[in-house]
Amino acid sequence: MKQIFSVLLMIALLTDCTKSTDSISVISGKVSHYDAKELYLSIDGRKDTLRIKEDGTFSLEVIVSQPSDAVLQGQGLQLKLYLEPGRDLEININGQGNEGSVLFKGDLALPARYLYEKALQKRKSQKLYSTFYRPPKTAGDFKLFRDSLAQNQFAYLEDFKKTNPGLSMNFYKREKLAISYDLYSDLYGYPRVVNIANRERMNIPSDWYFFLDSINMNDPSILDISEGKWFVTYFVALESAKTGGISYDDITRNADWIRETFKYVKEHLPQQEFYNEIPHYFLTYYMDNDRMGTAGIEDLVSEYLSKSTDETLKKDIRLKCDKWAAIATGQPAPDFTLPNIKGEHVSLDDFRGKYVFIDFWFTGCGTCKAMFPYLKLIMNEYNERNIIFISISVDKERSDWEKMLREGYEEEGMQVLFEEQPNWIHLYGPQSRTLANQYLVSGYPTYILIDRDGKFVRSQCEYPRRMDKIRKLLDAQVGL
Repeated sequence: MKQIFSVLLMIALLTDCTKSTDSISVISGKVSHYDAKELYLSIDGRKDTLRIKEDGTFSLEVIVSQPSDAVLQGQGLQLKLYLEPGRDLEININGQGNEGSVLFKGDLALPARYLYEKALQKRKSQKLYSTFYRPPKTAGDFKLFRDSLAQNQFAYLEDFKKTNPGLSMNFYKREKLAISYDLYSDLYGYPRVVNIANRERMNIPSDWYFFLDSINMNDPSILDISEGKWFVTYFVALESAKTGGISYDDITRNADWIRETFKYVKEHLPQQEFYNEIPHYFLTYYMDNDRMGTAGIEDLVSEYLSKSTDETLKKDIRLKCDKWAAIATGQPAPDFTLPNIKGEHVSLDDFRGKYVFIDFWFTGCGTCKAMFPYLKLIMNEYNERNIIFISISVDKERSDWEKMLREGYEEEGMQVLFEEQPNWIHLYGPQSRTLANQYLVSGYPTYILIDRDGKFVRSQCEYPRRMDKIRKLLDAQVGL
């Protein structure tokens, strides 16, 4: 959950800007051995495109009204950056390089280099986390481990400052807070994570949440730092589920949970800045990550557009509403014609009068493969019902798809085969990815249910391993 939140939080950053000549910064650089033609810079609620020229250079003027976090993303690339008004940054990227393949120049090169090196260190330390979520490790062991990591980060920051006296003092102060908020997030989330990872509930000390006393949740400036904003968001996510009596396993595609997050913010975080930022995040999560559009939350969208004072974030919500309207429940699903493994062409329209459960996947997707045994159980259970299951591969090479269908694969010691059966159809074609884009697929696997008239029932179904949820959805359909 936290990963899924972190990725979305970085994309939906802070507030509207006041345009001023003094606040223009230039983000420029050059790429080599890099296939992509574009990079994307997320800052202040905007996502700007940096187009890469034929010679590999790129440049973009951006409005920066206050010290801000930003993220530069591209193919195989995600860099956290720090920006200040009127100060420039140059980034040189070598797509064939190793971990030292990104170099920084310009006014803000030192913060960028620090954040890059910090990210590399954090990636290594993340591999150690899982061992502290299972016996014989205890909650005390995790706290000692996590405190030690934070102390190492503080020490590294101090060493970096000493050896780089030109480091921005504003960045230095922000980074000390960022390390603390990151620590608080891990400590706050530990009880939930550890009790999902283990069959027996771990003993959590009664004073575990002592650190909350050191956080001023009434100070909106916590939102100015991405780690602080993440902590507040994570806190609201768990607390609103708790107060609403909603199991944390049941928050996905759950309009009631979104409603509880709104309620929690209004009751406990009454400052306008919190209302602008936090509900925007949860609306985005529901619409984009859950792929639910505005279904069941139309009133919350209207409320947000009426009460938020951040025009940039409101514009973002309006764009998302327009985007997801095309695949909302009741809208016609894009028709398609793709060949099966025998070369026979199959169209969605061929199955008018039947429900169609579509699975977008590819052979290199571990989660996709982990779901197939559950999907097969569902297909067997509904093999005499009015429904067809269609798995559409978006593999780059047809040979990878054909090999998988012929030979199957191993999943948790069990051989999974793609035997032919009347209600399971496999399709692949060069236009599969284009079709996935038409269906607004942003991650794999994605499961979609189409009704007897070729219209969307749901553009994002539960993963098949949650068979009770799938049964509930299917059994609710008339004529299935």
